[in-house]
Amino acid sequence: MHSFDRDLMNTSLNILISGTEQNYAKSAAFDCFAEIEALEQILSLYRYGSDVSCVNASEVGTITPLTDIGTECINLAFVASAMSKGAIDICMGEYFLKAKGDTTYIIPETPRKGKFEFDPQHFLIKKIEEGKIDLGSIGKGYAVDCAVKKLKEVWEIENAFISFGGSSIYAFGKNDDGKPWQINLSDKMQIDVKDFAVGASGTSVLGNHIIDARTGKIPESQPFRTWCFCGNTAIADAMATAFMLLTEDEIREICQAENLNAAIQNTPDSDILFI
Repeated sequence: MHSFDRDLMNTSLNILISGTEQNYAKSAAFDCFAEIEALEQILSLYRYGSDVSCVNASEVGTITPLTDIGTECINLAFVASAMSKGAIDICMGEYFLKAKGDTTYIIPETPRKGKFEFDPQHFLIKKIEEGKIDLGSIGKGYAVDCAVKKLKEVWEIENAFISFGGSSIYAFGKNDDGKPWQINLSDKMQIDVKDFAVGASGTSVLGNHIIDARTGKIPESQPFRTWCFCGNTAIADAMATAFMLLTEDEIREICQAENLNAAIQNTPDSDILFI
């Protein structure tokens, strides 16, 4: 098994590849790293000239042209917001920055939820009301999906495991032992990952920190961990975050409507509930 790591998008990306020669695997992994570095230049809130920074810097009423990559990722973010019934929203960028204590941008004492008109067919977005877009974790999920596509279609890799900060995961094929790739949901629970994405969120590192876009506040009580399982890593990562804010009944309804699967661990010692 060959393992490759690179710090990108302010976190660590790990690619494991099995069943192929070392130098070939390295070339494939480094090609993925180069693509994700390029994606960061387009999607990052902090990169001057990125699609997101240009939209955020625009005046109200201004139409901003987007790249195809920026259009696709922003569209996925809006789809995820609709799926979550508004619990998550990339237009809450000022709220996210204020909650993180970020000093890169001047944020009003009372953050604003931006409002935008989006035209994905023509790669355009128009600012309607002041506020900022922050793609957050959905950008990492999107990057994983791009890496998966490159490994499969360009390099014809048959076995790989990709983890971006532990919250955006995709695995396909088998490990060196000929068994499916596995991830640990807890000390007692492992699952096989067979050609699908896993999005993960939780409070173990940062505590209760996820803002509910419907209220602009951080709920006092959030689950210890949540996961989403589906075919798209960007959606999986976004919905795992949304599941931190939704009731079990709401999660169940979304999973049934959108063909997703979910898991919830309410406390560090509680059993994991699969939905």
